[in-house]
Amino acid sequence: MKRTYLYIIVLLCSITCRAQQFVFSSIDTSNGLSSNCVLHILQLHDGRIVATTPRSIDLWNGHSCQSIRKDSLTSLPLTGYRGAYHVYVDKANRLWVKDCKKLWCYDAQLHPISDCLPDSANDVYVDDQGDVFFIRQDTTHLLLDLKTLHGKQYRFYANGEVTCQEGGHFSYSVRASLDSTAVTSLVVTDTLRERFYQLVDQKLCLEFDTKTHQWTEIFRADRLHTISLTDANTAYIVSRDGMWKIDLTSRKVEPIGQVMMTDGSYISSSRLNTIYTDRDGNVWVGSYDHGLLKGRPSSPSETAHPFPIEIIWAIVIIAICLLAFIGFWLKRRKKNLNPNANLNPNANSLNSQPSTPNSQPSTINSKLSTLNSQPSALSPVDHELITRATSFVEQNLATPNYTVERLAQDLCMDRTGLYKKMTTMLGKTPTAFIRSIRVNHAVQLIQNTSLTITEVAEQSGFSSASYMAKCFQEDLGKLPSDLHKNQQ
Repeated sequence: MKRTYLYIIVLLCSITCRAQQFVFSSIDTSNGLSSNCVLHILQLHDGRIVATTPRSIDLWNGHSCQSIRKDSLTSLPLTGYRGAYHVYVDKANRLWVKDCKKLWCYDAQLHPISDCLPDSANDVYVDDQGDVFFIRQDTTHLLLDLKTLHGKQYRFYANGEVTCQEGGHFSYSVRASLDSTAVTSLVVTDTLRERFYQLVDQKLCLEFDTKTHQWTEIFRADRLHTISLTDANTAYIVSRDGMWKIDLTSRKVEPIGQVMMTDGSYISSSRLNTIYTDRDGNVWVGSYDHGLLKGRPSSPSETAHPFPIEIIWAIVIIAICLLAFIGFWLKRRKKNLNPNANLNPNANSLNSQPSTPNSQPSTINSKLSTLNSQPSALSPVDHELITRATSFVEQNLATPNYTVERLAQDLCMDRTGLYKKMTTMLGKTPTAFIRSIRVNHAVQLIQNTSLTITEVAEQSGFSSASYMAKCFQEDLGKLPSDLHKNQQ
């Protein structure tokens, strides 16, 4: 009964998480967008959405797009800026577009402004209030970002230092530990917690708490493009390898493999390259080849299914509760029919199963054999597919974000085809297949090495030791710590 209740709680949590996901609609070239490759997203003060593409700037007013070509004739030299693509909007609704050593400035009607940069400045920043700051960069102390929070100005430098100024006077400075001098930076502000989240050189996500003056490393990955706070507790990062969800309270990071469209289809998150949350709470995502995606929290009316997923989950929960009640009633009835069955409760257990610790390894090994067993009736082609899939997963054991989409790409298959093949041949989903190989590898490391549980989780590709423990409990009925203690 306890396990049944646990399943019910997990299902309820699944429903809650489902309700917090987003469903997206697409705005592409058929709607007037100049290109389906969107590099950056921003909102003007009048509510229009700015979407920059490789060669143009598009303004979406909710019904149509206005575009202007971004060429070298309208650009200004910005010798002090070496960073990546960055877009600002100031109080006057002017749009500032910075690229490596180049600057474009447009008014609210997208007319280029040629005299926006003073001769004394070689870089420009716009803070969260829309104030424009013209900077003369110091090559020995390069400024990467500038933000304002509660009347205090914070400057982020290439050496990892952040300085705080209040009323034009220096207040304090704190330096983060970086692997090397940074070149690019993207900072977003969490006004609720009075924190900043910074992407450094597109590979490191840091948190700076203005109340404690402390830096905290949140996440590392390749090619981190943009970060956006979607609500008071959640942020999303879009990277080359897909999207990541961050719980701002626990700082837990989870991969998001795909996003759902209003027609019921899905787009792999590896096709996304930027994310932005507007003032109305809408989430906008730019993609490489699907244009501009507008998202809202999913609800039954926004799904394309005839029966919303929440109703399906509710039916499943009711069925589980009913089965649990029937099982409990049958167990009680059996005890009432055989009142002498429990007079010697230890007799059968003593005769049937040894209670010595030496029995546990054999139990674990038998469960692993069951977990990794393959039907003997596989055709040579199917057996080769399973062998290749196993090899790909084993080669990427140390990669936490090696998802089903990546496995399908390596096998030159689509996700749906791989799912059908796996369930038909092995009776398990691709996700369960990958997890079983990770669990098996983790067991071998625990039994044959002196690594800690955290080290085993990292080398087996689990996102955390707690998630590995969950997989162990579901697949083997044991925790890694139990196996680790017995091995010692």
